Amino acid sequence: MHFATLSTGDTIETPRYYRKAQADSKRKQQHKDRCKRGSHRKEKARKQGAKAQRKIKNQRADFLHKQSRQLVNTYETIVFEDLQIVTITKAPKAKQDETGAYLPNGAAAKGGLNTSLLDAGWGMFVSMVKSKAAYAGLVTVLQIDPKYTSQVCSGCGKVRKKDLSERWHSCECGCDLDRDHNAALNILSKGLKTLSGGTHLTLTRV
Repeated sequence: MHFATLSTGDTIETPRYYRKAQADSKRKQQHKDRCKRGSHRKEKARKQGAKAQRKIKNQRADFLHKQSRQLVNTYETIVFEDLQIVTITKAPKAKQDETGAYLPNGAAAKGGLNTSLLDAGWGMFVSMVKSKAAYAGLVTVLQIDPKYTSQVCSGCGKVRKKDLSERWHSCECGCDLDRDHNAALNILSKGLKTLSGGTHLTLTRV
């Protein structure tokens, strides 16, 4: 999963610091759980776990600062989807059939997506871009409604419905490109309806 896809078709890759450290964090937590309560070993294990979490936090912040600085230094206008991260990362509701048995609801896949969204720190990234843009004084940051940005064809405007697993956009009009690139072009189109002039860049969250 990319961190962001630009309207130019270029992508910013996700470092996935948390995911990469998951195995090590799990091992350290298991070691901590085995230690006797109140012992020096348990306190040492707790400090090691906290240190590992601080490292992940610092790595993520460094990545977001560098990427947001690069965008603000390069473009006059930046358009984002106005994503509600809290809403997006909610767990899917359980589903039952007529017998009371639970049906598949995509919770595992959704859980993986939620982890990726939170690991990437998208909300923090948008805030950093806004802050740096405000300080620069000459950069406009706009957030638009993300509704249908990935479903509408950027070539002809026709709605081409697809589920999350479908990563390629193909339309009868001949528009054939990556799903996220298509969405980024739609975001640009929406942004241009309210802004004019300057160099435009849009990003879409995968």
